[in-house]
Amino acid sequence: MKKWSLLVVPCLFLFIVGCSGNESTNPEKWDRSSGYVIAKEAQKILTVRNIPETGDFSVSELLEQNKPDAIWITVKNPEVYDTISIGDNVELGIEGAIKNSYPAQANATVKIKN
Repeated sequence: MKKWSLLVVPCLFLFIVGCSGNESTNPEKWDRSSGYVIAKEAQKILTVRNIPETGDFSVSELLEQNKPDAIWITVKNPEVYDTISIGDNVELGIEGAIKNSYPAQANATVKIKN
């Protein structure tokens, strides 16, 4: 019995330590109610949780920095789409389901915050 516990305890410890490494670096979950526009195409905007205040970053760099907090939004109020610019802080009113891809995908009404 003692030999069995000498084997099980270290295995259990390794299992617990190994599983704890899967936590996100940002523990607060993004509610996708607002974000920053980093790309536009065909009535869609690509929105991320945060953008750096300084520097020039590509879309792929911004996606990597924000992973998993990015979403393609199909803009449901087309009169607003033309007024949206890259870098705008927008409010999102998501309608329906969110497709779990990266970036995620959803339909939403959009309002410019700034």
